[in-house]
Amino acid sequence: MPRIYNQSMPISRTLSPYEINQLRKWAPNTDVNTLGEKPVEYVTGHVEFADLDFVVTPDTLIPRVESAEIIDIALRFIDDQSINHPVIADIGTGSGCLGISLAKKLSKQNIPYSIFLSDISPKALKIADLNAQRLLDSPENIFFLQSNLLESFPQIKFDIILANLPYIPTKNISKLASSVKDFEPRIALDGGYKGNLYINALLSKLPNFLSRNGHAIFEIDDTHSLDSFSIPQNITATIKKDSFGKSRFLICSYL
Repeated sequence: MPRIYNQSMPISRTLSPYEINQLRKWAPNTDVNTLGEKPVEYVTGHVEFADLDFVVTPDTLIPRVESAEIIDIALRFIDDQSINHPVIADIGTGSGCLGISLAKKLSKQNIPYSIFLSDISPKALKIADLNAQRLLDSPENIFFLQSNLLESFPQIKFDIILANLPYIPTKNISKLASSVKDFEPRIALDGGYKGNLYINALLSKLPNFLSRNGHAIFEIDDTHSLDSFSIPQNITATIKKDSFGKSRFLICSYL
């Protein structure tokens, strides 16, 4: 019998019902005593996000449940603005969880789209491409681009820019749980001294890439405030709390 089913056997950590189900589904012969603090998602190679099954590897950040709220914000904006064919960029896409999940939901609403998924890591882009092929019925409107933020992008005006960039202040990396700091890619975690390095770099480019009345949605550290960011002229910005009551999303609009 696989050890994850033997509840009487002492183990080095307590597994959540989600972790047990993931191991049972994808890696039933796992010896939990050998896991240490390794995330179950990296053991199984799978994570549930926005009701979809994404492949993940140590080259990609493990998507968090609160990040899925970015998709809801984007969908509300598309609906409120009656955008018939949204053009979207998912910057720092990692596993592709944001852009692909949004594409899936738009397809269900019969809304055509064009979505660019970009990342500085070619290994992450390969995983995102794999997930698009697995999860989308028609992935031909998904475009992949290796890019440091928007550096390699063509001159396109986007209706929506999504960005879950590294945002943890460097000094706080050592304070993270071992399951995060010792296993997830540091390049996807460390946001520089104040945690705003990459967000500010992308913010500076918004006037060149965001369409009029377009939306840019960033995930941010809950210690950040509007004063943490350099908001360009003609860009309005607000911070929205997540479902856990923490400041989590920086939402920018181009007037």
